[in-house]
Amino acid sequence: MAVNVYSTSVTSDNLSRHDMLAWINESLQLNLTKIEQLCSGAAYCQFMDMLFPGSIALKKVKFQAKLEHEYIQNFKILQAGFKRMAHGNARFLTH
Repeated sequence: MAVNVYSTSVTSDNLSRHDMLAWINESLQLNLTKIEQLCSGAAYCQFMDMLFPGSIALKKVKFQAKLEHEYIQNFKILQAGFKRMAHGNARFLTH
């Protein structure tokens, strides 16, 4: 099930980096300690797959990415997922 998530600077209850990280960890069952750990792109791929099952080839995501070329590969996988969604090639689970 897809859920709209809004994060803007005009909300009355802005999230701190700590709160945002806690939400990410809870949502994805991760144990990230710094926002900077999101730079690998793996968490974004997980969110995309969670929201739109089948849109991302998770087996290709490098979850232990440490090098820039690995980050780039993860973001290419994410980009392919967005393209798949734009062309309607993803299958959705309905309740």
